[in-house]
Amino acid sequence: MKCAVSVFLFLLLLSCAATAEQFDLEVYASKFDSIPVGVIDFVPANGTKLDKNLPGDVIADDLDFCGRFIVMKKPAFDSTLFADSGIGIYIDGQYTVQNNTVVIECFLRDATTRELIIGKKYKGETKFLRSMAHRYSNEIVEMLFGDRGIFESRMLFVRSTGKSKNIAIMDFDGHNAVNLTNNKVINIFPVFSDKSTVIWTSYQKGTPDLFRGSIYSGASKIFVYSKGIESSADVSPVDGTISYASSKRGNLDIYTCNPDASGTRQLTVHYGVDTSPTWSPNGYQIAFTSDRSGNPQIYCMDADGANQRRVTFHSKYADSPAWSPKGDRIAYHSMSENGKFDIWMIGPDGSDPLQITSLAGSNEYPTWSPDGSLVAFVNTYGGRTDIYVMKPNGSRVRRITSSGDAKMPDWSDF
Repeated sequence: MKCAVSVFLFLLLLSCAATAEQFDLEVYASKFDSIPVGVIDFVPANGTKLDKNLPGDVIADDLDFCGRFIVMKKPAFDSTLFADSGIGIYIDGQYTVQNNTVVIECFLRDATTRELIIGKKYKGETKFLRSMAHRYSNEIVEMLFGDRGIFESRMLFVRSTGKSKNIAIMDFDGHNAVNLTNNKVINIFPVFSDKSTVIWTSYQKGTPDLFRGSIYSGASKIFVYSKGIESSADVSPVDGTISYASSKRGNLDIYTCNPDASGTRQLTVHYGVDTSPTWSPNGYQIAFTSDRSGNPQIYCMDADGANQRRVTFHSKYADSPAWSPKGDRIAYHSMSENGKFDIWMIGPDGSDPLQITSLAGSNEYPTWSPDGSLVAFVNTYGGRTDIYVMKPNGSRVRRITSSGDAKMPDWSDF
């Protein structure tokens, strides 16, 4: 772990900060729902050009991705075009490549005077160039909104290859996807345990058990197991308590345990199938799926199993709940009368159910970005499954995978 940290550590230097009299970012940001910003091509300082992952392109894509900016990407500064478009700030910069090292200098400027507002410098190996650009995009979000950016978050997912399914990880935007498991069995329902660890359901021992593994080393071991089913884990964002579904006593019910698998506690005791638990952001409640009413529906309960109540009533099938980081909405997929699945939102009290996807095919397995500004989901159409991202109101839909074999995403914390 120490080695991984040292590899991923970048040199971040504050090179310049202008005075408030020059340009007030807070005042500028307060004028817009989506902030207009220009991004200019970064230039090679020593003549050595990059052939991919150009910093300006990555930064422009980041800012556009999150939906909080109106981005105008241009090869060079255009004062007339920026003025006509209401753009008051723009980003430019330069980079220096030497052997396998790159230094990126990023400048945020006043579009009227072209004066420097904030400058940042990053240095690292060229293979981490995208990560350095993401770091700067996070800086921009924090400067303008006072919020943490999502651009260094990652996403787990299931990659299907023939009869086997492996756990993979990628950047939030679909880049740098790599497998974390490489076996010939079924591995499903991945979830982040922390920044370096993942928990998932695997058939390595013949029956579905919970495994835990390192994102960095690839080492893994069985974690929760029995003669029955152990599946669909989720981790409390407050204290790391793990909720999961287990049939070790015959029926599939919701259980919790401590992070070291001790202190097992059964929360549901019902003849129906209870599965897919998801924690509320404050750790006080758990949403889950149960067919105790005849068909799968979303239910909620307190973290100790008390006050179990049904939340969804509008369709004959609802599953895969995902609690928003703000705690005000639960995303899930729901089946329509024609058998098509779509992503829906609902309040934890069952109020205001709303369908938010309309893509052809089925749309399933929602997961929230760490700031709650975006929702990722899986679209299945024409025999292909890919991961898409959208805003919680269903707008700004974009595909982030193109392999046609991606399922069950789980978005990391910041």
